[in-house]
Amino acid sequence: MINVQDLELRAGARLLMDQVNFRVDKGDKIGLVGRNGAGKTTLTRVLAGEGLPAGGKVTRSGQIGYLPQDPRTPDMEQLARDRILSARGLDAVVGKLKKAQAEMSSEDAAVQRKAMNRYDRLEAEFLAGGGYAAEAEAAAISSNLALPERILNQPLKTLSGGQRRRVELARILYSSAETLLLDEPTNHLDADSISWLRDFLKNHQGGLIVISHDVELLEATVNKVYHLDANRAQIDYYNMGWKRYLQQRETDERARRRERANAEKKAQVLLDQANKMRA
Repeated sequence: MINVQDLELRAGARLLMDQVNFRVDKGDKIGLVGRNGAGKTTLTRVLAGEGLPAGGKVTRSGQIGYLPQDPRTPDMEQLARDRILSARGLDAVVGKLKKAQAEMSSEDAAVQRKAMNRYDRLEAEFLAGGGYAAEAEAAAISSNLALPERILNQPLKTLSGGQRRRVELARILYSSAETLLLDEPTNHLDADSISWLRDFLKNHQGGLIVISHDVELLEATVNKVYHLDANRAQIDYYNMGWKRYLQQRETDERARRRERANAEKKAQVLLDQANKMRA
């Protein structure tokens, strides 16, 4: 699904990570953590194909659904509902169906006949793409993300930034993408929507990488944790759930502090010996 080999990432001249290797397979649900500026967002952009690494390579198979922190939509005139349906290519078919339906009421018999024939072909195409059940699924996802009918029927340009972000999240969840890359997906969600999202991600059958400050989301959904260590420009891999990760991380940090203290003591001893020899 996603295979990362010898990856090197930089922010300008600053090294974020080097010689990073991992895979995201079906069933891998990974919490990506680390301090601000460690490179979490940069990494997800590169994994999604929206950024280039400084070195190494990323190979992908299957559909990837990527939610950045600041999603951009190409057509701000598009209705929110159509933006969500576009994840499965149904927006264009629905638009053509509506146009054919309007022309079917034409007083011109020739226009009416052509519209009826076109409607039959379009409806077959619509049903092949999931049809009314797929539309209902999109509506259910939207409702659970606090996107009611009145918002779905508005152009994207009339929505707030938070509403547009919820539309993008709904679009990605509706897409049936095998791998989800979600950067702070709970931003702009209310408590009910967050609770629903936790259950959705828990039941997701494909791969998942999520960046989130929502501890309950991480605890409920992830079975692996990747910690970006900004000091070492490395990723520490934990093949365990969130609670066990917290315990193991604390143990690892204590061990590293001891190692650093011992290294500093040895360095000081050598420095003292060198000073004595010079004296």
